[in-house]
Amino acid sequence: MPENRPPAPVRPAPARTPGRRREAPRRRSGGTPPPQAPVDANWTPGPRRIFSDEQVWPPVPKPAGEPPGASTQPFPAVPGPPLPRPVTPGTPGILGAGSGAAAGTGTAAEAAPGDRAPATPEEAAASAPVPPPRRRTALRVGGAVLAVAVAMGIPTWHGYVFYRSGNPAYQVHTVAAGGTGTLMNVAWKVGVEQTDSLPGARPIKADQRWLKIKVTRTSLNTEGVIRRGDPEIKVKHPDGRAWQTEVVDKSLPVEVKDHKVGVGYDYNVVSLVPEQVASEVEVEVLPSTIRVPLEEESVEDLFKRAGTEKTEPQDQVLLFRR
Repeated sequence: MPENRPPAPVRPAPARTPGRRREAPRRRSGGTPPPQAPVDANWTPGPRRIFSDEQVWPPVPKPAGEPPGASTQPFPAVPGPPLPRPVTPGTPGILGAGSGAAAGTGTAAEAAPGDRAPATPEEAAASAPVPPPRRRTALRVGGAVLAVAVAMGIPTWHGYVFYRSGNPAYQVHTVAAGGTGTLMNVAWKVGVEQTDSLPGARPIKADQRWLKIKVTRTSLNTEGVIRRGDPEIKVKHPDGRAWQTEVVDKSLPVEVKDHKVGVGYDYNVVSLVPEQVASEVEVEVLPSTIRVPLEEESVEDLFKRAGTEKTEPQDQVLLFRR
């Protein structure tokens, strides 16, 4: 017979202590695995937390006595004063509003003063007559035209001034053959000769000719001596063709003090032109506008004079006929 033994007592399970789960470190490829942390034998998972359901939408009805503005809606309604009522023709209580203003068949103008309702500032402003817009079309058009003219005129003027700085509007003074021309207190005279060859020059073609040009300048007074800058000398045909010139030598003194009034000084110039126009070409002389002082001046006086002296355009031309 088996022996009847009492049942063993049931021990309660130990309470689970909530803890933090530890993640095992990652193992690197191609290396030794990191050492494993010792596992706590007394650690047990904690009890499972249960969250109660909460109604989000539609909103839960407000309990009785809850103050306004305590709604749980995402965008609660903000209480405020009512907006002013728009005024339309025929609104009762406003002067001149239209027919049917009083309780009856009469108009607002015929109603008794005591029957009219007081108008609010908003209603009075809305019912005020709107002034007609000012007609400034001509002024606006004129301002637009002026702005366009200024915007286009200033760059055009600057471009014209820049163009004229390199291409001035020349004022041509014609001198008869063998005559003398005077500009800026200096008298100018030109003589032209033809030749087949020049000493030390290269041989030329059969249809070409050398021109030996002598330009003589004579200062008429002290101002003419000051205008001692070298002129520009050109050889041109009446049809507009031009040929290069070269100053071979000049007899103008180097020192200003040696320059005498009434004495002629020569510029010897040569030019190579076609034989068929050798007797038709004309000589142009553009006197220089540079002013050279009679005495040596310091650097300060030089800059002072350059700052106060007006630059003259080199646009005066003497045209000597043949």
